[in-house]
Amino acid sequence: MVGKYFKNASLIEKFVVPNIVILVVLIASVAAISYYLLQQQLKKQAEETLNNGYKLFLEQVKNRESAGLAVAYLVSMDPEVKRAFKNRDRKLLYKYVKVRADLETLTGIYDLRLHFLTPLAVSFFRTWNPERFGIDVSKFRRIIVAVAQRRAPHRGIEVGLKRTIVTGAYPVMDGEEYLGAVELITPFNPILDNLKELTGMDTLVLINKRAAAHSEWAARAEKFGNYVLYYETNPILRELMLKAKDTPGTVLVVQNYAVVAKPIFDFSRRNIGLIVMGYDLTPIIDSYKQLGVYILMFVFIGLIFSFFISYMIFKKYVEDPINTLIEHTERISMGDVDQKVPVDSKDEIGKLAEAFERMRISIKKVMDLLK
Repeated sequence: MVGKYFKNASLIEKFVVPNIVILVVLIASVAAISYYLLQQQLKKQAEETLNNGYKLFLEQVKNRESAGLAVAYLVSMDPEVKRAFKNRDRKLLYKYVKVRADLETLTGIYDLRLHFLTPLAVSFFRTWNPERFGIDVSKFRRIIVAVAQRRAPHRGIEVGLKRTIVTGAYPVMDGEEYLGAVELITPFNPILDNLKELTGMDTLVLINKRAAAHSEWAARAEKFGNYVLYYETNPILRELMLKAKDTPGTVLVVQNYAVVAKPIFDFSRRNIGLIVMGYDLTPIIDSYKQLGVYILMFVFIGLIFSFFISYMIFKKYVEDPINTLIEHTERISMGDVDQKVPVDSKDEIGKLAEAFERMRISIKKVMDLLK
């Protein structure tokens, strides 16, 4: 069918139709390739953005750990603190209730908690609740047990009884004697709120059931497989963000939203859960769409211009000379052999014109002889 069409088509049809088909195929190919490349670039940018968000999260955790450890060290060096531990005199520690308030004002981090513990891990004085003491927390405060056993400072994330915390703990020593430990606890949740404020990312924190087995909050929290939900900055996106928990480290792009799950480690590098970070790609996608439109417009205009130039060249140097030959051939067939066949080029059409001109001269000679 196609062969028959082209066999009977005019020269201009033989030129225009294939070029239009090629033009459509090229535009469709450019659109498909552009879409694929933009998707790859979008995923790459999403990975970079989310990885940078995770690095910022770890950096903020580390800063709070370091701040907690520094304060815990300074407090542990206080002679009154050592005397309070030796004499079991809690009154000496009440001054730190005010110190805690001053630290909050100084650092801009609120809900700071100074906690003093006697061996092995018995709560001795809490600046946020001085009346509550004497509770043995050794079953779930692994970081305090480690400080007591190793007589060395520790810092990190820990799943507490009522919340997940970031803490820095320092031993209180009197020579070789271990008197207890002091720690500065900073809240975990504000780190996530601050991350959203700085980057626009939403976060969802899942703690694995084993790490949260002792926690009071875990009993009330929603369960998702091996995890319990600890905190989220945007409950509306929960279902979407939970898709990332089964493939940690892999960036998923769902409904113009990029999500990834990254591990959360405690002070001993034990994996205690996941932080799922989500980032809205709509502004980036919109800019890419605009770029894609510009690319397609540029390609389309370029191809149309190329087609137009090719057509003009074809018409001037192929179609018009052939039409001239047809006109002269018709005159020769009618007996008009006096008009010279013009030869304007040295290409195949020019050679054909030369052949017609020789034929015209031969016919004219024969006709002159017959006269």
